[in-house]
Amino acid sequence: MKTIRLYFSLFALCCFPSLYARAELGSGLLFPQFETGTVVFKNGGRSSASLNYNMIQQEMVFLDADGSIMAIDNPLEISVVLIGERRFFPVSSLGVFYEAIPAGKNSFFVRHRAIRVSKGKAAAYGGYDPISSATSYGSYQDNTGHTVKLNPDEKFQLRTERIYYLKPGNSYKSFASAKTLGKLFKGHEAKIKEFADKESINFSKTEDVARIVEYGYSLK
Repeated sequence: MKTIRLYFSLFALCCFPSLYARAELGSGLLFPQFETGTVVFKNGGRSSASLNYNMIQQEMVFLDADGSIMAIDNPLEISVVLIGERRFFPVSSLGVFYEAIPAGKNSFFVRHRAIRVSKGKAAAYGGYDPISSATSYGSYQDNTGHTVKLNPDEKFQLRTERIYYLKPGNSYKSFASAKTLGKLFKGHEAKIKEFADKESINFSKTEDVARIVEYGYSLK
């Protein structure tokens, strides 16, 4: 155990800062429970940990020896995080990771994100009015360091979303439709659109996106 704690001195032990929101909203974590995974460092080092991805804070987190939820620091020193068969790559010093999704012999990437959406302020008879409140109570910090105020009279829900990317070079290019994906496969826009229509591609389904991305790469 001492060796594990020493190795994780490479991480900043930053306590999870949204306990109030977790009690009200749920954790906002990608996996329902922490999963055994491996952190692979660019210097060749490897370390096992109980890992998860915080979709609200946009950071990879792990369980410390005492059960505290901690955030991985210096993510750009990491090559890849492996959780089961899934691979996550750091893309920002702020802690954002994208998941690589296989598409045939190639891959595309998904950014998993969760956003708090107000359901309204408490009203009479236990109902909720769909308005925002100006009175603050408690707060949390988002991944940019901005403080977000919470109100005890408001109900919040989490809205999760997936943002898709290709990495044609050293940068990530987002897409959300056959039209925007076609622009990333220049010269094949019409075929991408035709494939999407013929196959009834639903861009809210990752498996459909994998099929059309695989098709796009087959045209190159």
